[in-house]
Formats: sequence, C-alpha cells, structure tokens
Amino acid sequence: MKRFALVALVAALLFSMVTSASATELKVRGNLDVYGMWSTNLTDYNSDEGDADNYMTTQRMRAYFDYVASENLKAVLGLEIDNVWGDNTDNVGADWDTDGKGNIEVKHAYMDFNFPDTQINVKAGLQYVALPSVFGNPVFEEDAAALIVSAPINDMFGLAVGYSRGVDNSYNTGKKHGNKDDVDMAFIVAPIKMDGFSIAPYFAYGWLGQNTVSGIDTDDDNVADMFATDDATVWVLGANAELTMFDPLTIAADLIYGQSDWEYEGEDIDSNGWYAALAASYKMDMMTATLFGTYFTGLDNDDDDLGMLPQLAEGWGLTPYIGGVRAFSTTYDTFSGVDNALWAVGLKLADISFVEKLSHELTIAYAQGTSDEYADTEVAFDKKSSAWEVYFVNKYMIYENLAAINELGFFAPDFDGEDLEDDNSYFATVGFQYKF
Repeated sequence: MKRFALVALVAALLFSMVTSASATELKVRGNLDVYGMWSTNLTDYNSDEGDADNYMTTQRMRAYFDYVASENLKAVLGLEIDNVWGDNTDNVGADWDTDGKGNIEVKHAYMDFNFPDTQINVKAGLQYVALPSVFGNPVFEEDAAALIVSAPINDMFGLAVGYSRGVDNSYNTGKKHGNKDDVDMAFIVAPIKMDGFSIAPYFAYGWLGQNTVSGIDTDDDNVADMFATDDATVWVLGANAELTMFDPLTIAADLIYGQSDWEYEGEDIDSNGWYAALAASYKMDMMTATLFGTYFTGLDNDDDDLGMLPQLAEGWGLTPYIGGVRAFSTTYDTFSGVDNALWAVGLKLADISFVEKLSHELTIAYAQGTSDEYADTEVAFDKKSSAWEVYFVNKYMIYENLAAINELGFFAPDFDGEDLEDDNSYFATVGFQYKF
C-alpha cells in the first residue's frame, strides 16, 4: 500500500509539472541577416594600405524566446550569433567546419511582470535599456543588466525608474581592487503625453569606483596611475519631445546637458557639455522627407573643463559612418571611428516607392568637428575637420517577412591632422533579411 501511495505521489508530481509547463506559451521572434560587402578604405581612409579593396560575407542571427505564463508574466531569453564567412577565430566556426562553440551570445535574459491588479511593470535581468532620444541616446542606450519599474500615473503622466550595474570587479579574486570596484547608473523618466504633443524629461546619475579596471594588476604603479585615483560621478539632465499636431508634419527634438567629475594624479578634472537634435519630417504619398540637425559640444582649450557631454554607453547614430546606423544589423558600430564631438545636418528621404514591393531610402549628411586641438594633441575630428556622406538603400520584399536589400555608401572625410589619411571611402552590400 505504501509503495502504491509513493507511485501515486510521484505520478501526481509529474502530472502537475506537465500541467504547469503546458500553461506557459512559448513565442519565438527574431531576425536573420546574410549579406556580402564590398568596400574600399572602410576604416583607415588610406588607399595605399592593404584594406584598399575588401570583400566579406557577414551574417547575424538574433532569436528571442518569450515564455508567456499570462498577460502579466513572462520571461525573455535573447540569443545572438555573429559570423563572418571563413572566420574561425576564437572558435567562431564560420569556416568549412562550421562547428564553433564560442559564438553564441546571451543578449537578453530577463523577467517581465505586472504587480497583481495594477499597471506597475517590472523588468529585471539582462535587457535593452535606453534613455529617450531621436537618433539613439548619446548618454545611455545599450543591452545591460538592469532593474526597471514603470507605471502610468494617469492618462497623461507616466513614471519609470531604473538601475543598472555596468562593472563589478568583486569576482576578480587575486586582484587588489578592494572595494570601490563597481560602476552603477540610475535614472528616472517622466513621460507626458497630450493631444499632438509629448515630452519625456529624464535624469540619470552614474557613480564609478576608483578600482573599476577589470583584470589590471594595480601593483604596477605605472598602470594604476593611468586611471582615476578617486571615485568619479556623472549626471545628465535631458528631454525628448515630439510634436504631431500638424500631421503629416511632425517634429522631434532632444536636449541634454551633462557633467562628470573625477580625480587623476591628484588633480580634479571636470567635463560638462550638451547635445541637441532636431528632426522635421513630412509624410507624402510616395515618400517621407526629413530634415535633421544635431550638435555636440567638443573639447575646449579656453575652458578649464573638458567641454564634452559625458557618455556611459552611447547608442547615437545617423548613418553608417556618422554614428553607425544601417539597414542590415551588423557587427560594426560606425565605420568612421570619429567621436561624437561634432555637428551634423542632413536630408533623409525614406519610404520612396514607385513599384510595388520595392522601396528606397536616401540620406545625405554633412558633419564637422566641434573640438579644439586639445592639450597639443591631434584630435581626429576637430573644428577644422569635416565629412560628407551619402547613403542609399534599396529594399525589395520577396515575401512578407523576407527582403532583399542593397546598400550603397560613400564617405568623403577631410581631416585636419597632418598624419591622418583622408581618402574617400566606399561600400556596397547585397543580401537578405528575414524577420520572424
């Protein structure tokens, strides 16, 4: 009898596990891009160097698994696989063997739930975190380990608070980091929505411990002196706004001011700067035209402060070269490698369509640096440096979720430094993008 009771108990447990598992719905979404790229002077702008003519085939797959228990509870797992065909560096496995074991990245892993009988939402874990912006936020926009709590206050007001840890060196046993080995960031966003207008003011604060250099042997005084010798702080105050009451004319804008403070070799170093962006879009039957402009402050020789906007994990971008924005998902951030101390203006014509299933997008941009030649050092993109860029995308929808894409890019830099090469750069791609 006892044996039967034990068997019955095990069977009941197994049945309850199956019932519980069946109550969770699995949803899968993501994308797969595969494309070939031809390029000239893609990163060094020197026609005499070995990368003057390049070809490579690249692919990226992102898959997101939503484990949905109910409309109020789910868990999300996001994976990413990047490959350059023929590359087996670091066990990537994109050569003829294709059995790499080290190229699957955990992109997201977080829980997403609402408190019972409320609209208070909590996201905890590895997730996408972004402060509001028009062209990607230049202070913080990144996949990060974070806790975010958000809720609507009423139909007009909302509130979101978040915390993220960027560095924690306490696990580095054997390294003499001691305490103060963390980098943290907290933020608050208070979006306001009205008829035809919305604004999202926010405040973010970061604190960086003096011992946040992972893997560095701080017994070496020469190495230790290269880094901040006291705790550092960063704070930013910003707002993102959108005006839609004159639709089909819409206007979007960003304004951010930030300040950082740290100590280096016994000397206090401050940096404060600001950023502004404005985009005016007009939607027509055959295209949407957008005029845009952005401005970052740069290094200033006449000021005791560095004069630049603090950046923790920036996600800003206009084009493939200026900031890094493309039709394909890509392993590159920006081709140009210039910093964000610049101003830029441009015109974007999107959703151009003359033939069914075929669309085009054209962006023309001009950028110029805003930095002085700081402290007698050569800045790659100073006030005397500039660049033109033309970026053209053609997209044909083979199926509803499958597109054939062609990119054409041209970048003409004019660097001020004597030792900086500035030959024109070109690239072209052809490939496929599947969204599922």
